[in-house]
Amino acid sequence: MTRLLVVGGINMDYVFEAPCLPRNGETLRGQSFRRAPGGKGADQAVAAARLGAETWLVGCVGDDAEGRELLGGLRAEGVRTAHVVTTSGAPSGVAAVFACQGESAVTVVPGANHWLTAAHVRAAEPLFADSDVVLAEMGIPIAAAMEAACLAHRFGKPFLLTLSPAGAIAPELAERVNLFLANHHELMVSFGDGEADWRTLLGRRPGRLVVTRGSEGAAHVDAQGHLHEQAAFRVPVQDTTGAGDAFAAALAVHWALGIPEAMRVACAAAAMAVRGVGSQSTLPTRQALSDFLEEHASKRPA
Repeated sequence: MTRLLVVGGINMDYVFEAPCLPRNGETLRGQSFRRAPGGKGADQAVAAARLGAETWLVGCVGDDAEGRELLGGLRAEGVRTAHVVTTSGAPSGVAAVFACQGESAVTVVPGANHWLTAAHVRAAEPLFADSDVVLAEMGIPIAAAMEAACLAHRFGKPFLLTLSPAGAIAPELAERVNLFLANHHELMVSFGDGEADWRTLLGRRPGRLVVTRGSEGAAHVDAQGHLHEQAAFRVPVQDTTGAGDAFAAALAVHWALGIPEAMRVACAAAAMAVRGVGSQSTLPTRQALSDFLEEHASKRPA
């Protein structure tokens, strides 16, 4: 069983579905509204736990009703939350998700997530020693992400970093990342120069970058400079909100398979996630993912 440590954000999502995404100054009549647990760190932890990994989460929630509900939900999914800190300094993080015909746009108010400190991460040091893989994301303070990278490096653990929200990466953090995970937009914002395409950007970081390309699948250039492309699995798309976190968690859980094969599994997990509505509610179980892969056994990595 893979032992995965996730360091990341925990939010309550407020999801608004409408016929199209609103434009500047426009008021739309929505079709539905729902409230559900989310946050990249929490979503990735729940995804990993459902896939059978022994999963710990390091994060922060507010001392409020949302925080208690979020913690309860994580524990119900089997995520270990001993190092999820409850703070009275800020409310729990929230996200406004605007969804339309399978596409989404998200605004996040981090709240308590920005109270996660390097000291909080350092307190979880024994978990870094015991984990097989460490997975983090950019929605937490840079000091916390840096501490996670340093501890993973100290104990010789693979450190995977999701480049969301996208932005410049501090060199001292970048040098400790074993693998960056980014969608096309995040890749261009974080590493683009206005001229290079995604293949060129992958080639500049051989062995250290996976890009997801939506309906085009995912790609990786290995340490020898060989391009590996994994086609997307064709499924009806209802909601893409949880796809990226399903992908990241599945790749981390299946790290031991090697990146090309882990990408195939991750693309399958992402495909399963987009067939329903919501982020955590659509994440597949280990058995469901195994059945899906068996059904699509011909879709091997290139």
